Amino acid sequence: MEIVVISNPYEVDNEVQEVTRMFKLGLRHFHIRKPRMSRREMSDYIKMFPKEYRKKLVLHGYHTLADQFNLGGIHLSRNHRHRNRMYHLQLWFKRRLNPDMILSRTYHKLTDITNDRRTYTYTFLSPVFDSVSHSSLSGGFSKRALLIMIPQAKQPVFAFGGITLDKLEQVENLGFHGVVLLGTIWEGPELPHQKFKEAQEKMLSLRAL
Repeated sequence: MEIVVISNPYEVDNEVQEVTRMFKLGLRHFHIRKPRMSRREMSDYIKMFPKEYRKKLVLHGYHTLADQFNLGGIHLSRNHRHRNRMYHLQLWFKRRLNPDMILSRTYHKLTDITNDRRTYTYTFLSPVFDSVSHSSLSGGFSKRALLIMIPQAKQPVFAFGGITLDKLEQVENLGFHGVVLLGTIWEGPELPHQKFKEAQEKMLSLRAL
């Protein structure tokens, strides 16, 4: 299984430095979701990342900045998916010109996993468990339904929502291709890159079983 980390939606001290440490530890993709940032603030935030790691960044907003800074890719929100035909035609051309471009989305219904006709690099299913960072979000999928639907997915599905280290084995047994970490990484006194390393080590121990 692979680990994807999402940015804290709020401002975090030394966030870029912590993510850079995660990259050095082996993090492949870091999703940037900062809904309160202006375009200029987002641009300044991206500039703080060393250039050698920018291909690992995936934007949830201000998608044109992905082209400007030669980033890894974009995540399609509901608003993006419902934009006009021209937007989707431009997106199709971008992917034709850059087949390595990362494209992802989040599913909130199991039926969307098989009904969605678009091809993604990977997808998220949320919330799988009760959220770590949002007390109002609780997991809404039965184990039986997940065991049936995840193998039918046309592309990799990552578990998102309430993913803690003690749930990694359960996630793997359900057939997910990876996990998305948010609250587990950014909440609590331990440094974020140390939490990422713990998650990595836990996954390695599961492979050894």
